[in-house]
Amino acid sequence: MTALLILTVGTGTAGAHSNVAEGLANTIRLVGPRRFWLVPSASEKSMPVADLIRDMVADLGAFTPWSESDDYHAIPNHDDIHECRRLAGEVIAAAKRELRPGESLIVNPTSGTKQMSAGATLAALDAEVDQICFTSGERVDGVVKTGTEKVQAFDLRGFLFQRDLRTADELFHHGAFYAASRVLKGYSQVEALRGRETALCLHEWQRMNYTKAATHAAKFSEELRAHLNNLSGTDAFGASALGDLLAGADELLRWGDGEEALARYYRGAEQAAKVRLAEAHSLRPPYQLENLLSILPAGCHLAQDFQRSQPRNGIILLTAQRAWEVLLACQDPMAASYFADQKLQAGLKRRNESMYGHGQEPVELLQVQAVAASLRHLLQQHLPAALACWTTIRRPNSLV
Repeated sequence: MTALLILTVGTGTAGAHSNVAEGLANTIRLVGPRRFWLVPSASEKSMPVADLIRDMVADLGAFTPWSESDDYHAIPNHDDIHECRRLAGEVIAAAKRELRPGESLIVNPTSGTKQMSAGATLAALDAEVDQICFTSGERVDGVVKTGTEKVQAFDLRGFLFQRDLRTADELFHHGAFYAASRVLKGYSQVEALRGRETALCLHEWQRMNYTKAATHAAKFSEELRAHLNNLSGTDAFGASALGDLLAGADELLRWGDGEEALARYYRGAEQAAKVRLAEAHSLRPPYQLENLLSILPAGCHLAQDFQRSQPRNGIILLTAQRAWEVLLACQDPMAASYFADQKLQAGLKRRNESMYGHGQEPVELLQVQAVAASLRHLLQQHLPAALACWTTIRRPNSLV
């Protein structure tokens, strides 16, 4: 595999057995690049060294001038790390444009001032080049002895992976599951593969797409796969589905997404009424008019409203409010508790005023927390099975 090479060039440290120009020329020969660029400082001592290196490896025909008028993109102030980083970055960008399929880009920042080396290294990390390497060898009087040079590669890919793994884990912690999976895309390490599947599992789980979530879970946890498969097969109007819906709302609240959390709690309140209708009154969707009338007191106001509505195909659309009103007309104690909780009523109403309802009013997190607390109290009294399923304990809380 061919490579492109960029080297910084200083003046070298004086030594009886060292020659910086010959040492860097030996480095170039060890790498054997198809093309290479030299980045010296603009000092009167550094530029001649670059010229000497260029001449020493002229037989390779690989030296690439910076422009038609300048052989080098020299660094005017070699003690300014920001300038060193910027100019090295410009050379890296130019070299990247010359890359062929399958080629790698290598940066060797060994020579030059400490600021030149550090700046070039930072630029290489910024650009995520394929490799950073350093010239080492047998040392005499603290410098590499000419003729003993060897190239030592820094595991840049491993460094970038550890960085990206931390970034992905932070995204994961704050609920950006899909973004976390994208950060890890392209890495083949075991931790990356597991982390990506975990992130995608939670992404689908939060969407309540249990079947898809289970396929991702199968790649890292049989126990979690079984749990998600169980959720996918549960009754949509049962305690398990309701509890998991509310657990998802808790997660949104933890991530600071008040409006969407409230929208889920609102949906949870509606679902709680419909679970109660299914379990206590054997009424399930589609809600046929005749079935509704069979459980409502004869001649009650709500029954008359349903009859007057002339529903298409005899099917009534039960909104959250209507579902609770049906329960109340049936003298269900859960409905009595629901309507008696004025704080819960006011909190749920905030959803209608937000962007998830019919307005644009922002929602304070404390208001949403109060809604969650009221719903927990309601379920504790009347639907304890759903409360038992209202938990995030099974959800992985990190990628690693």
